[in-house]
Amino acid sequence: MHKPTQNLPFWRDSDKDWDGEFDKYLTANKTLAYMMLKNAKIFKDAKALTQKNIAGEWESITWTDFGERIRALAKSLINMGIEAGDMCSVFSVNCAEWAISDLGILAARAVSVPIYATNSKEEAEYIVNDAEVKVVFAGDQEQYDKAQHIMTANQYLKYIVAMQDNIQISGDNSFYLNKLIENGKKLTNDQEFEDRLNNVDPDDIVTIIYTSGTTGNPKGAVHTHRSFLNGIFPSLRYPEAGPHYVSLSLLPLSHVFERLWSYGCMSIGVQIGYCPNPTDLLEYMVQYKPHFMTSVPRVWDKVYGTIHTGMQNAGGIKYRLFKWAEKTGIEAYRKDQYGFKYKIADKLVFSKIRTMLGVENCNIYHVGGSAFAPEVNEFFQAVGINIAMGYGLTEFFPVCVGYRDNAIPGYCGCLLPMTQVRLSNEGEVQLKGGMSMTGYYKNPEATQAIFTEDGWFKTGDVGELFSKEKNGEVLTYIKIIDRIKELIITSGGKNISPQQIESLLGNEVYISQFVCIGEGKKFLSALVVPNFVMLEDYCNKNNIEYTSPEQIIKNPAVYSFYERLIAEKTESLGQVEKIKRFVLLPQELTQEAGELTPTLKLKRKFIDQKYKSLIDKLYEG
Repeated sequence: MHKPTQNLPFWRDSDKDWDGEFDKYLTANKTLAYMMLKNAKIFKDAKALTQKNIAGEWESITWTDFGERIRALAKSLINMGIEAGDMCSVFSVNCAEWAISDLGILAARAVSVPIYATNSKEEAEYIVNDAEVKVVFAGDQEQYDKAQHIMTANQYLKYIVAMQDNIQISGDNSFYLNKLIENGKKLTNDQEFEDRLNNVDPDDIVTIIYTSGTTGNPKGAVHTHRSFLNGIFPSLRYPEAGPHYVSLSLLPLSHVFERLWSYGCMSIGVQIGYCPNPTDLLEYMVQYKPHFMTSVPRVWDKVYGTIHTGMQNAGGIKYRLFKWAEKTGIEAYRKDQYGFKYKIADKLVFSKIRTMLGVENCNIYHVGGSAFAPEVNEFFQAVGINIAMGYGLTEFFPVCVGYRDNAIPGYCGCLLPMTQVRLSNEGEVQLKGGMSMTGYYKNPEATQAIFTEDGWFKTGDVGELFSKEKNGEVLTYIKIIDRIKELIITSGGKNISPQQIESLLGNEVYISQFVCIGEGKKFLSALVVPNFVMLEDYCNKNNIEYTSPEQIIKNPAVYSFYERLIAEKTESLGQVEKIKRFVLLPQELTQEAGELTPTLKLKRKFIDQKYKSLIDKLYEG
């Protein structure tokens, strides 16, 4: 639909004094903790945070209460001997206590170092040791126990804070979060607290976020209050949003995407609704009816597949009506003309889908982290669910943010003001801007390697640039092709993007995971993990005996079924990009097994080694 411009060197919005406006914003807000405590006085009785608590009841925390808890926790941390610049970690799933703990740490002028809730003891211990963490806030019993094991022989970790009252704690160095908050309200060290809060330098470290470690040990990206606020300032173009809006927090807060987006929403008073487990997403969507959310393409790929499979199974007039509505909606979206036919399609089909998913209030839902198939994106736009792909990295976030009227399926955009982008001769996306990290913690060699000699951040992503003018404004979009290190080079010398191929299979409900293989090989193959719930249902309907995953993947009829699926989904690809052979796996790839990062990215080199014998068989003969 849009032809990318390869030779666009960089873009920067020059029509507005963004730097001058940001300086005013930084002076008014200073730091994340200062901003939130200021907002607590502005929004008062409005809901700040909502969640289902450990008793299974829905609860909300007002802005006034939120501010009081942050303040009290910071005072307790100061009383415990936490100094300015000390490192503290939050080790938990998403919840209101995550934000309270994080901002309490920052209000004490300490540094917050998040740990993924799914990290093993060894992974968590690596971060504790590398960052020299003094306090770990543990979200549940499993995370508390891991922290206890770490603390037994650790020179840095001094305290563990149990974030929930149902955690069994032991020893003199463990405390309950609620008890610390209760004690903090009684402490008289208000002046010391105020001195710390008001004397934070914007260039002080706010956080160290460890990369997911697809290749070796994770590296700690150092961000300052300035870089975080520089990410928030140009991103939030939603003048209509405020306390009457809700953003659903689904992606891990330990990653920069969800954390910075949530705090950006809080900066204008938007309520945050937490969903700690992605498997419960539909329940929480229906409960919150969110205006905003962040997610990865896989979430919407599965929703797309489920809708289409359900309609196909319904058959008859229902299915024909759905297909007519889908075609009508996509045509209307592409032409940006929503006439009478679209209104009928919306009333009979699309409105029911939106109600079922709890998305009636959708303003914009952001996706990122991997390729998002344009046809899936177009479908949801046609249905009236405004999903836009953005772009950013742990080290440089955000870069592109999609907005209500500017999203282009297949592209990340628009490029934010205060951000510059260029392509290297090799096609690598390179960036400049105030939202960049200052470097990798205690790793000057890696820091030097990630920046060019003239100061541009090297993303490691191969991309294309596209620009267009709208309403007198130049908009720039980025299309990410793949990671440079993940491009497959076949024995014939062809460069192939595995992500682009894998994204074609992402919305297939009968496939849970798909890994493209082919480095140095004559052709492409794949490791395929079936969706065994859907596959069992398929087998029952087609009189195929199903007893276990191990048994069913050996069935020739099932192999033929997946052969047809893969062929259909990859029909648009060139011959060198087609999957010639594949093997079905009996279990999902997991973080615990070392196959995925905490952000669910594939550890391709590890997977290649682990499944080497299976892969070698694919190329025999």
